[in-house]
Amino acid sequence: MATKDKPNNRNLRALFSVICLCIIALGLIVYFSTQSTDNAQVNEATTVKQTETTEVQKRVTVKETTTQSETTTAQSEESTTQKTTQATTEQATMEAGDTNTPYKSFYKYPCEETIIAGYTEELVKNDTMGDYRSHTAIDFKCAQGGKVVAINDGLVLSVENDNLLGKVVEIDHGGKLVAKYCGLNTVNVSQGDYVTIGQTLGTLGTVPFELNSESHLHFETTLDGKKVNPLDVMGKSE
Repeated sequence: MATKDKPNNRNLRALFSVICLCIIALGLIVYFSTQSTDNAQVNEATTVKQTETTEVQKRVTVKETTTQSETTTAQSEESTTQKTTQATTEQATMEAGDTNTPYKSFYKYPCEETIIAGYTEELVKNDTMGDYRSHTAIDFKCAQGGKVVAINDGLVLSVENDNLLGKVVEIDHGGKLVAKYCGLNTVNVSQGDYVTIGQTLGTLGTVPFELNSESHLHFETTLDGKKVNPLDVMGKSE
């Protein structure tokens, strides 16, 4: 009886071993399947993250490119504006020649030759203002409504109203000589006009800060930006 039980026991142990091996194999299959799924998910997540990162980088690159383009355009427009402004502010000048050389060429009187107040850098009494000031101009006698003419060929730089000088026509006569015809009533020229020697610029009115003086044209000249005696630069004498 004992002899017959031994084969049965061996068969049971073999069966038990097979069952254990199957369980272990099943466990391994499940484990590796799970690992494969997890890796796939991780890889998928990594791929999505990389895709999102790439898209963000693309958006940043596009934004930077747009910003650089806008900056370049703005700089170009600013440069163009500066050039335009510079070209606009550069004032035209009258060319100098043999006929309009200060101290040497011939100049006409702007109105009558009679002078009622000469050029001086000393302080003198101003009867209208009631103070003392230099008179860096020549006051030529002229009746109100009388003609005022250009002393030489020139370019009209401006036509303005001044509280003290009245209506003023400023002309570049060449050779860096600029003259101001002050106290006009009517004006026949405009800024940018070219005039010829003896051409009528307008008619005389009044000079507000010299109203108590005899009717006259207040005439100022500058040479290279410095005030000079109009008679000297025109080659005239009192």
